[in-house]
Amino acid sequence: MIVCIGAFDGYHRGHFSLFRQARKMAARAHTEWKVVTFSPHPRYVLGGLKARLFTREDTAFLRRNFDIPEPLEIPFTREFASTEPRQFLDELRARLDVTGIVVGREFRFGRGRSGDGEFLTRYCAGHGLELALMPQLVMDDGIVVSSTRVRDMVQAGNVDQAAELLGYPWFLFSRVVSGERRGRAMGYPTANMLPDEKKLTPGEAVYAGAMWHEGRWWPAAVSVGRNPTFLVQGSLRIETHVIGFHGDLYGRRPLLAFLKRLRLMTRFSGRMSLMKQLALDCEETQRVFGASQPLLKVFHCLPSFD
Repeated sequence: MIVCIGAFDGYHRGHFSLFRQARKMAARAHTEWKVVTFSPHPRYVLGGLKARLFTREDTAFLRRNFDIPEPLEIPFTREFASTEPRQFLDELRARLDVTGIVVGREFRFGRGRSGDGEFLTRYCAGHGLELALMPQLVMDDGIVVSSTRVRDMVQAGNVDQAAELLGYPWFLFSRVVSGERRGRAMGYPTANMLPDEKKLTPGEAVYAGAMWHEGRWWPAAVSVGRNPTFLVQGSLRIETHVIGFHGDLYGRRPLLAFLKRLRLMTRFSGRMSLMKQLALDCEETQRVFGASQPLLKVFHCLPSFD
């Protein structure tokens, strides 16, 4: 078996290059391949990570969509972090019939992060294992693809740039709850979606998005913010106006994809000025939605998530 080892927070283009290599090696050896990862994410345990790019639900959806095998998830604790790299690989080989390993060149594991490419090269040579140390993927504009870079882009509201690194739009699943119905009173009813405290929330702004519901994509104007026009100190809300949809979404957990930031949050002088801006937001959302169809077609396992 070929194993692809990493601390994956969802999957981006760099990870897909690892998976292609693992598939290639497995096909050549007439064997299977598997993802080996850690749960929770090591940075949750060791510090530095407060919210993930993708939840377990999101990652399960991505695996089905991109035909990624069910991973072996190794429980990660501070005690486990002190495991010697050799011990970790010996125990992994005792658990799986490992014939080859695929990792990114920057991947480090074990006590003091001492399990690096040089160690892996020696270990695999000594045990007759095939090894692929994959370079980091670099986009045409010179940006290195990494989960940290994607996370920074989403937090800054640059969701279109994040999509370039992911290979698909950043998205969330969230239950629709009842709200204060201000949007409905202005002719722009919204689906109010609760932010997940364990998942990253994009920067406060208005976005062009797309919602999957009733077997199709709908253009969606999305507000992530605190309702500055009506509230002095409101809590963070994700409010989505699904353009052209007139049904009931309460209690559903639709998929909401973020396509492009349209503008920053603004406090308007009153309802009329806000309504004029909402009309412009919806017009621009439909334009972005139309141009984003090739990107949305990357998702092809959607009906069961309606």
